[in-house]
Amino acid sequence: MMTDFQRMMVALAIDAAKSCIQVFEEEYPDDSRPRAALEAAEKWLREPTVENRQLVEALELRLWRGKGLGSGQASLAAQACALAARAARHPVSSAMYAVQCERAANGFGHDDYSRRWLYKVLRQIEPHYDRI
Repeated sequence: MMTDFQRMMVALAIDAAKSCIQVFEEEYPDDSRPRAALEAAEKWLREPTVENRQLVEALELRLWRGKGLGSGQASLAAQACALAARAARHPVSSAMYAVQCERAANGFGHDDYSRRWLYKVLRQIEPHYDRI
């Protein structure tokens, strides 16, 4: 069972992915893998059943292992969606990476990014993820 804090981290990863998925979809409008992973993560957060968790894991793996995630900012947006799905298993690290992917996918510099404070806080919670 997830704690409230872990659920908040999953929600954060989902929010980060939602704010940059358009970058991928504009470049690859016929590729629905990132959207499917993101929607599965949202469904799992609302209804954390075994079936929904299995679906989220399958779509996450399909996205990571699939070919053609694009490059540059589009690829980072797809990665944010995969991380939103991964958050069901690893909430804090997935949220951290999703936040970084969101920033880069949207083309924000470190100083222009409104969530940079959050990344610093999460790094204090999970210090072994400081190589992002």
